[in-house]
Amino acid sequence: MIKIDYIGLKCGVCGKDFTENDDVVVCPECGTPMHRDCYKENNGCPNAEKHGSDFVFEGFDKITKSAKGISGKKDDGEKTDLSEKNDGSDSAKSAYSAAKEQVCPMCGEVNKHDANFCNRCGARFVKIQPIPNINPDFDRDKTEPHNPFDSAQIPPAVQLAADPLGGIPADEKFDENVTAADLACYVSVNSPYYMRAFYNIRKKMKKFNFSALVFSGVWFLYRKLYKLGSLIFSIEILLYVLRFYFSKTYSLNVMNDLFAKVGLSVDKIGSLNMEQYTMLSQAMQELSATDQLVMMIPSILFIIQLAVMIVCGIVANKVYYNSCIKNVRRIKKLAEEQSFDKEETSQAIYLKGGVNPFVAGVFCLLYFYIIFL
Repeated sequence: MIKIDYIGLKCGVCGKDFTENDDVVVCPECGTPMHRDCYKENNGCPNAEKHGSDFVFEGFDKITKSAKGISGKKDDGEKTDLSEKNDGSDSAKSAYSAAKEQVCPMCGEVNKHDANFCNRCGARFVKIQPIPNINPDFDRDKTEPHNPFDSAQIPPAVQLAADPLGGIPADEKFDENVTAADLACYVSVNSPYYMRAFYNIRKKMKKFNFSALVFSGVWFLYRKLYKLGSLIFSIEILLYVLRFYFSKTYSLNVMNDLFAKVGLSVDKIGSLNMEQYTMLSQAMQELSATDQLVMMIPSILFIIQLAVMIVCGIVANKVYYNSCIKNVRRIKKLAEEQSFDKEETSQAIYLKGGVNPFVAGVFCLLYFYIIFL
């Protein structure tokens, strides 16, 4: 990475020469260097009106002559000034382009500024969306520039959210041809949680999935496990419909007859005293075996439905892990046959993976529609 020494240049605001200990910021739009205090006092870059017209700070051509960080070395050890190869304009654009390069947070590889995936490890770069302009006096050209590689300027919560691998090395192998970077790229949404869950699965440490417990079949559909998700969803709907049908058609009638025998009403079940409960218990024991079974069926169906949800929570991460490994392996094999480079392969993995909120939302609405119907 190029490290620029600003000695020999002047602050774009106050015009004073930079010293070795000066705190310097550079406009991300045009490359104008300034003292940080001058930048704040000026409320932005002094060349803001020239932004958007391919303007580059003219002082950058002096870097090739006076700045130590831009000079390089030939193979034989002789120092070579970049101005020998480029004129001032080209060197300025080169330095400005280098400043726009982005470093992969997973493996440290330097990539093009517009790359979506790392050329070395395949990790997907997190694109930070701009904050909506809620202040009418907000001026984008007057926001303070920052160093994107200075983690001290990034809040810890943002640093954690920006790590799609959940602290696992990008080149960690989960399969013969599947790395952690591949899995994180495929999972995409909430990848830090699932990467840690996958790591625990490899270490024979089970990890319960509460989302799968609560949403069951809808969760599997959301994660693009369509066959299994449809099956679990159908089982849940069938259990609910059967429970509702037996309750409405048989159990409620038996219960009404039972309450009528002891001179009570089902509507007052919440205000019964101990004596009345004892009378109901004795009357229930006198029911036939068929009537007793009819009254128990809704409860049995509810227990089965609850058991299905618990099983989903237990096996969800393991099933999803196996599916991710299988699909990534298949995608990488096809990409190799079509001679994809690493970035194209990562993009293919990302597009095939991820989640499907539309399908999950449709089935979720269908579930609630059946319940309220």
